[in-house]
Amino acid sequence: MKESRLTLLIFLAPTLFFVLVFIAYPVVYSAYLSLSEYNYASDPTPKFIGFKGYIETIFEDSMFHTALINQFKFAVPYFVITFLASLILAILINELRFGASFFQVIFYLPMVIPLSLVGITFAWLLFPDVGIFNHFLRSLGVSNWNIDWYGDPKTALNSLVVARSWKMIGFTLIILLSGLQGLSKSLREAAKVDGANFFQEIWYIVLPNLKPYLLISGVWILINAMKTFELVAVVTQGGPGMATLTLYYYTWKLAFERLDMGRASQVAYITAVIIVLFSWGLNRLFKPEAASRA
Repeated sequence: MKESRLTLLIFLAPTLFFVLVFIAYPVVYSAYLSLSEYNYASDPTPKFIGFKGYIETIFEDSMFHTALINQFKFAVPYFVITFLASLILAILINELRFGASFFQVIFYLPMVIPLSLVGITFAWLLFPDVGIFNHFLRSLGVSNWNIDWYGDPKTALNSLVVARSWKMIGFTLIILLSGLQGLSKSLREAAKVDGANFFQEIWYIVLPNLKPYLLISGVWILINAMKTFELVAVVTQGGPGMATLTLYYYTWKLAFERLDMGRASQVAYITAVIIVLFSWGLNRLFKPEAASRA
């Protein structure tokens, strides 16, 4: 018995070391920093201030307010577009008798492209003078169409939504498609016998039994909606002005431009709390435990 426990400990040691050093310790230390004032270029040690820093960040930091509003302006359309597009495409591909694998590969391919490269590519596509998208619109007869999609505060954030959605749809599509392919065909056949049309099958049979997969996809999309950094850093740097300043990018600016690790940790933990709360809401909405009994 002792030898088996020792063998188990030896095999688990590398994983335990990684979790403790690279996950547990940073989480605990950053939690302590979030309760402190600490500029690591000038302060020798963090100065503990408790929740005073959180109160100042939430109620007095105007840049945090801007980043929070921008984050929700980004997250809501991104979540809706990615979730609905993934679900609709998965349902359509599942109905195909031939070529389903081909479309799975086509829609998943953007996932292998680095997000930074996606940002650069879309910046080129949406370039005001020679960008393909503006050129296409001009070819349709729209005179003098020359919009700077990433340079205009009215369109910059939504342009980032389109770029990120294009990349991320493939992953949730595969998750939902695996759930669809796992559903018993007899359920839909019985519905057809009872006179249900295609849309009634989807609404009353497919979606209720797909709830566990909808939950997984929803949480994944939610996390990506709140963790918006690469596109902003590569394409807009939070601009024009502060039109695309997001919570993650603001955290980075606090940590590596202002060198304020205390405030950066506070914004990071506020972002984490928001993700947890919305994930809990999704769990309550989809109730996968009830779906598993259906």
